[in-house]
Amino acid sequence: MSIREKFELSDGITVLACSGYDPKLDVIGKRLSLVHGDEVRQTLIISGERKLLNQKSNLDQRAFETSDVVLLSQEEAQSGEWQLIDK
Repeated sequence: MSIREKFELSDGITVLACSGYDPKLDVIGKRLSLVHGDEVRQTLIISGERKLLNQKSNLDQRAFETSDVVLLSQEEAQSGEWQLIDK
């Protein structure tokens, strides 16, 4: 899944909006690696899913939440070059 956006909420939760989601894949409670090419920056535990406001116009996008501090800048998230990979 390609990361498209990152939102940091005041309660310590980070939400990652991703495209290319496979609906058959259940990621809640799983460890996913934050990857760019051969670089693995960190592993995140996905704790839940949020609804996107524009969900009907972007059916291939999902927003996942994590309690982990995500070591990804806003610019990196918006670049579309970072992936969440099931390890």
